[in-house]
Amino acid sequence: MAPQDILGRGSAPAHRTLREIGWTPPPAGWTKINVDGAANGTQGPAGAGGVLRDHLGGWLKGFVVNLGTCSAVQAELWGIYHGLGVAWQAGSRTLIVESDSQMALQLIEKRNDLVHPQATLLTAIRRRIAQDWVVKLVHTYREGNRVADWLSKHSLVYPYGKCDLDLPPQGLTTILGDDLRGQTFPRNIISTVDTSPSL
Repeated sequence: MAPQDILGRGSAPAHRTLREIGWTPPPAGWTKINVDGAANGTQGPAGAGGVLRDHLGGWLKGFVVNLGTCSAVQAELWGIYHGLGVAWQAGSRTLIVESDSQMALQLIEKRNDLVHPQATLLTAIRRRIAQDWVVKLVHTYREGNRVADWLSKHSLVYPYGKCDLDLPPQGLTTILGDDLRGQTFPRNIISTVDTSPSL
């Protein structure tokens, strides 16, 4: 399924709008996994992390993965790849994947990237999406992805490789509470205005 909510690609005039951004739970019957990747420098220590939650905001499963050394976009893609695996293994069959990396989502959406440096990883991600389930890829902002952001950075304290988290680490208590309360944060959003005449 093609990614949803990726910003438009037109040439309409852009303007900034102040919006309140926060995490929102998925609809009843769905689960949501928020994922993120982090890398120090162009090619530096990198990790990824994510959290699977239900429509009440309850923690179902989390993960961190110490990736060793890679780029930021690689870390973001690995976060999506592992997040899909965690959700599938947890029994999710109607899933929303939220990432704050618009670039990673756009790379997954493309189909003419056989020569891209991450072509193998992109193919592996698409194969997971193509399993017998419904997956929506959604772009969010960092303010709505704070738990995954924390996990991706925290992953570097773990040994190399992936670690599943049945319970949230203690340091996440405040952020998880903010999400449950619907806490939002102001952000200037760059958006475009379609000035073309209506049909």
